[in-house]
Amino acid sequence: MTKIEAAMLAAGLFMLAALLAKMDAAAALASAAAVGPGFALIFGQEIVAHILNALGWKLAITPGMSAKIKFRDILMMRIAGDGVNYLTPSATLAGEWARAALMGADHPLEQRLSSVALAKITQTLAMAAVSAAGLALAAHSHAGLRALGPQLRNGGWLIGAIIVFIVFLEARAGGKAQPQTSGGTAGIWAKLKDVDATIMSFLRLYPARFMLSAGFFAAAYLWGAFEAYWICRFLGMAVTVKTAILIEMLAVLLDGIFFAVPGKAGTQEATKTAIFAALGYPPSDGLAFGIVRHIREIAWAVCGFALYYFRRTKTAAAPSAPPL
Repeated sequence: MTKIEAAMLAAGLFMLAALLAKMDAAAALASAAAVGPGFALIFGQEIVAHILNALGWKLAITPGMSAKIKFRDILMMRIAGDGVNYLTPSATLAGEWARAALMGADHPLEQRLSSVALAKITQTLAMAAVSAAGLALAAHSHAGLRALGPQLRNGGWLIGAIIVFIVFLEARAGGKAQPQTSGGTAGIWAKLKDVDATIMSFLRLYPARFMLSAGFFAAAYLWGAFEAYWICRFLGMAVTVKTAILIEMLAVLLDGIFFAVPGKAGTQEATKTAIFAALGYPPSDGLAFGIVRHIREIAWAVCGFALYYFRRTKTAAAPSAPPL
């Protein structure tokens, strides 16, 4: 764990401690426990998001390589990578290396890494689009936030500009990279240069797959509104589908801002409390919501982490693959 990651973890835990000190933590925990058997639905529905994310990754793989990998395996590798990302302090990078390793030595390292990198780019674009849409929806439809309309819209434009700039830099780097031809004698840095060239080639040859990949990742983010609606219902809150969508869109934005906090320690509860308070709901309901979602995330992360080690023992690791 780097010093920055340790500091972010400490900040997240501090936010959680401050919340618990200011609010009726016992009432929030009791509300979360009231979900009871409903947690089976909360846990099970997440498989839909995993399937949509796996489809997004599959479309970020070149057609020839994608045809050689079963969708079931892509789904399992996606879940495993998510688990590694969630439970390791790596700013969501360790899971990407894990996915590349699980794809096996049958595929060149640069192709595995480029597919993972492309999926990361399209997922980031999807997150930006959903976040910007959430800000726009909040600015136009919620009375409590309508006065902040100009600031929210400017924030949305800023998010979009940052993401476009990141993609531009990646594309420019890819355009400058020259593919290596030394095969197995090429070093890891040469292969990483090949990754940029492969990404540029994919963007040029398969623009439709690139956009569809982003679309499936966006659908996965929006599916979270289904979970948000049912968590609220189990907590005894009467919310509309529109409100559930708004809660989820704002959650995507705030989760993206605090993505580097290991395990979302503290930030999951703090951000949901802030969202619920901004929308005019009792902050304690937001805290209970965050607790329930955090439990679901940890449960799936443990499953994914276990799946990673199970599949790692069944997959022949590529000799040139970097260690996790």
